[in-house]
Amino acid sequence: MHVDGEPKLTTPPHDPYNPNSGGFPQQPYQQPYGQPGYIPVVATTPALPPNNGMAITSMVLSLVGIVTVCAWIGFVLGILGVIFGHVAQGQIKRDGTRGAGMAVAGLVVGYCVIGLLVLVLALPFLITGFAVPLLGAN
Repeated sequence: MHVDGEPKLTTPPHDPYNPNSGGFPQQPYQQPYGQPGYIPVVATTPALPPNNGMAITSMVLSLVGIVTVCAWIGFVLGILGVIFGHVAQGQIKRDGTRGAGMAVAGLVVGYCVIGLLVLVLALPFLITGFAVPLLGAN
């Protein structure tokens, strides 16, 4: 007992050959964050080449050309879409930029608009050319 009547707090004697005999509890062993000699690999994607601006322009002009085909401006846009599509294909082959699918889409839609233009311009001649022999007029 201590002088004041309270028990004296003592720690058990320390054994230098036993690391667990210090009177204080040992912290549990923690695993390191990575294994020794392990270098974490960060998954990265390689940088992609940019999209070709001419291919995007070709596709947009051709699609807008379909929507505005009734206003006759659509035919001009379809022709421009075909021109930009061919230029884009040449640039993609030369530069390695992306957008070949958009260039092909612009070409296909642009040629469809041009085909519609040819059909609309030829239709009156086809109708009158076939109608005259059917009516018996010479």
